[in-house]
Amino acid sequence: MTKKKYILKPGIHQFAPNSPAIYHNDNLSDEESQWYLNKYPHIAVLFEKLPNNEIALAVNGGSSEISTTQSEPKQYTAKSQNNEDLSTTN
Repeated sequence: MTKKKYILKPGIHQFAPNSPAIYHNDNLSDEESQWYLNKYPHIAVLFEKLPNNEIALAVNGGSSEISTTQSEPKQYTAKSQNNEDLSTTN
């Protein structure tokens, strides 16, 4: 028996949104784990152990480089399509 590279935390887990929680260590292969991590990087927190390169991929959403700086939160400004000042209209 080969040793698994991907070890889930105890319990049954849901990977895809709106799907049932059916995954556990006995029914999930390393290949399936890798596929799900590539598609849904946020599920990395459900694993106790990942190969080192997969941790970087999961954390960075597919990028193989880990950034050591935190980015500033994005700020969005709503603009009117016709540039009118909405505060003066009723």
